[in-house]
Amino acid sequence: MLAEEKQYKALEKERKQFASEIAKVSSKLTEKRAALTDFIKNTMLPGIAEREQSSQQELQPRVDNVIAHAQQQLIARIPAPLQPILDQVDWTQYDFSGTFLPKRLVVGAAPYEYDFLRFGKLELNAPIHIPFLDSDYSYTIDQSEHSIDMINALVFRFAVMLPYSSQFTLLDPAKLGQSFPYTKRLPSKRVLEHDVSRVLEEILSDIVRIQNSYLDNNIQRLTDVSEDILGNTKFELIIAKDFPQAYDRRSIELLAKIANTGPKAGKMLVLEQDRQAELPAGLSANELFPNLQSLQKQKGLPRERFDCDNQFDDSVSDKTIDHILDGLARAKPKETKLGISDVIVTDPEQWWQESATELIAAPIGGSGSKKNDINLWFGEKNKQPSSHGMLAAMTGAGKSNLYHAFILSLATRYSPDDLQFYLIDGKQGVEFQSYPELPHARVVSLNTSPQLARSVLEELLEEMNRRNDMFKELGFADFIRYRKAGSPNGKLPRLMLIIDEYQTLFEDDKTGFGSQLMIAIASQSRSAGIHMFVGSQKFVVPGMSQPQAIFSNINLRVAMKMSGEEVTSLQEFGSKGKQLIRGCTETGQVVVSHSGGADEVPCDAGRVAYIDDEQRSQMLASLNEKAQAASGQEYKTILLDGAEQPQLINNEQLRRLTSDFGSKPNDKARKEHANQSQHLGGLEESEWYPIEKPTVFWLGKEMNIHGYAKFILRRRAHEHLLLVGDSTEARIGMLAYMIGQLSITVSEQAFELHILERTIKGSQWHGVLEQANNSLGERKGTISETYAEFEQQLAHVMQELQQRQEMDEEEMMNLPSIFVVINDAQRVKELAKKENSYGMRNHDDEGGQIINTLLEVGSEYGIHLLLNFDSVLSVTKAFDRNDIDQFRHKVALQMSEEDSFRLLKSRDAAKLQMDGKKPIYALYTDQMQNRPNKFMPYCHTDEAELERNLSYLSQACDAWSE
Repeated sequence: MLAEEKQYKALEKERKQFASEIAKVSSKLTEKRAALTDFIKNTMLPGIAEREQSSQQELQPRVDNVIAHAQQQLIARIPAPLQPILDQVDWTQYDFSGTFLPKRLVVGAAPYEYDFLRFGKLELNAPIHIPFLDSDYSYTIDQSEHSIDMINALVFRFAVMLPYSSQFTLLDPAKLGQSFPYTKRLPSKRVLEHDVSRVLEEILSDIVRIQNSYLDNNIQRLTDVSEDILGNTKFELIIAKDFPQAYDRRSIELLAKIANTGPKAGKMLVLEQDRQAELPAGLSANELFPNLQSLQKQKGLPRERFDCDNQFDDSVSDKTIDHILDGLARAKPKETKLGISDVIVTDPEQWWQESATELIAAPIGGSGSKKNDINLWFGEKNKQPSSHGMLAAMTGAGKSNLYHAFILSLATRYSPDDLQFYLIDGKQGVEFQSYPELPHARVVSLNTSPQLARSVLEELLEEMNRRNDMFKELGFADFIRYRKAGSPNGKLPRLMLIIDEYQTLFEDDKTGFGSQLMIAIASQSRSAGIHMFVGSQKFVVPGMSQPQAIFSNINLRVAMKMSGEEVTSLQEFGSKGKQLIRGCTETGQVVVSHSGGADEVPCDAGRVAYIDDEQRSQMLASLNEKAQAASGQEYKTILLDGAEQPQLINNEQLRRLTSDFGSKPNDKARKEHANQSQHLGGLEESEWYPIEKPTVFWLGKEMNIHGYAKFILRRRAHEHLLLVGDSTEARIGMLAYMIGQLSITVSEQAFELHILERTIKGSQWHGVLEQANNSLGERKGTISETYAEFEQQLAHVMQELQQRQEMDEEEMMNLPSIFVVINDAQRVKELAKKENSYGMRNHDDEGGQIINTLLEVGSEYGIHLLLNFDSVLSVTKAFDRNDIDQFRHKVALQMSEEDSFRLLKSRDAAKLQMDGKKPIYALYTDQMQNRPNKFMPYCHTDEAELERNLSYLSQACDAWSE
């Protein structure tokens, strides 16, 4: 709009300069004919005739032709929407791509008032225009048989000047809209009802909204608001036909209010007035409409004679109307956005200049007066707290972009040492998938399950308690006092939790635990420098209990486009705030309150800055570079993805074990790692006694931030693993990575490994365990593909058991551990028990008997079984109920309720895949503790991933050896 307006002004300036030049040489035409001739010859018609040979008589026709040509050129160079007569434009060829803000509106063609533009019988004519959007006038047209033509001309001139920014309210109560048969085809019009007053009240509400959203001491007219902030906000032309006969007292009073307040807000009123008709008793037109001007007789306008009773000819034909409407329907509006560079500093050299001691603040957009005055802040400002925030927006309102603008605005203002994020997407969400690259991101969770979402709040509550205990111990009241004292125990960053689709917290939550966690965070965490900003389509979401207790501590309320019903029922904003929210009809428009939505403190309303994917990627890369340059280290983000199976290589506990020690850790070091909290990368396992030769195996990722599903084999009774389920990719994956971990997790210098691999040859799973075994290098074990081959290994293990049973206990404890792995045990018929003639089930095969013996007593002597079956039915063919109970460690995949109960004595394994087959979940139970633990297992789905993870393990072991 600004470019076209400049073009309009430039044409006007050129027109006046041309007139001025003509005036200079023609003020006294008869006396200065020679000067005029020289001017035209040298300036406009060079080469037409030689100055010495041309007489004034010969030149005069040429002068007249030049002026006529100038007239044609002046009109031809005027853009189509500004042409004096719309019927003279070929609208079928016009693309409606330009906009011309009608601060002054063309109303027809008339002679200029300046006499010097007349040359003999010729006159230089140009469009005449009147103050419009830059005035405080409203206009009237005298009712006549031709007045509808003038009205139509105004409507369609307004439409072609603002093809995407014009809105129309065409009031025709006398004829019920029949005067404007084209109304339905107008691209943007206000829906009319029989109750005219109600429509006018909506317009007045819009005027109030625009005043509150865009206008202030610096910006007093809508025409002066930046186009980037306005977006698709409309300028409105309101036509009131048959005034005042068809309008009651209330409607007339409302029209008067619109006439007096509308122009500054871009609402222009035109009355078709019957001057013979009287207003209702007690109403005066002069008092009600002090700024009403006549389009037929307009006086006192600067620099133009506007007396067009005889010249006003701005009608528009039905054919032209059709062409214009067709063109408007085809046209696509120019996309205008407030850019992120308009709002935040994009130069990395100027980043991280703010302190998070008292608050963190992020400009995310602009209102009418500025491009960066919409702020979200948390902490304490002018002794006023803002602890937490909540966002509500319907689909398509621009919620995702607001998150991006908010996160990056904060990240450019505060360093990772001052601010860190916990970014949590709901069950189907991936809005934060690019933020593992952000150095400020401590946790990024995608496709987050309800259980995991709640665990994040638990983590923050634990951090809150740690901080508050430390503050109390040091004698500080809160985070601010601690920071102002110089952070004696080290600099603590503020923590910002952002949850998209936060209703995830309350799903599958029969006890209300999610609501309790949210109440605790909302009411207590600000003093610890922990804040949350959560969003959804509504403020109050299904499953939330005690919403009042939550909302009483959420000062910041942010709303974007919502349905009319939702706005009406809102309890989180007062009437003034709701009025502004109703005005959020476009993507990116936002209303912000830091006072809990109360009407006593005005809300901020404006537009959120837009940032595209490429800009976001560039800024994240720059933030990473700056962080590495500043600290010399790479910031580690914990990435959780509820839609993808976890990778062993991302196991933080395993990473800490392999990276914290320069050589293979001794028993003392392993115990320290085991005793350390999960928060710090340890196992958080208090029962770690080196004499028992404990060996940890990681199975996958728990449904929380720092936890990993694992089991520990010790030299105690029944320390064996039974893995059951029909998901081969999960069973083979877990088993393969257990084998690969042995070189890292076994504390002894040596161990024995014997594998019976019964996977069908030629299948995609065949060879996986062999690859895992080979990754152990010199410590790899034996691998057999038939029971006949494996029988020799079993015999060796049985002999070893017998020898250990005869040894001194201390001597036996120093011997290496032995691991017996059977994959696809359902295909080992020798394990199946058979009934004898007395109805007793026994192992006929010696191998089955050995397995049974090892199950009963083997683990006490350092011999552990790891068996993998495809179903509970297969397990029951090999083991009785009592035998199954001797497996202390069990991992179950999805199965029927009956099978779950037979295996685990609970039905939990029947609920694992309630949301579909992917991702795969598993359940780990410790027979002694009976606390089922749901987790996402390490699976084998890709050869390259298997190689990458096994290489990671072997390289870590090799680094110790060096």
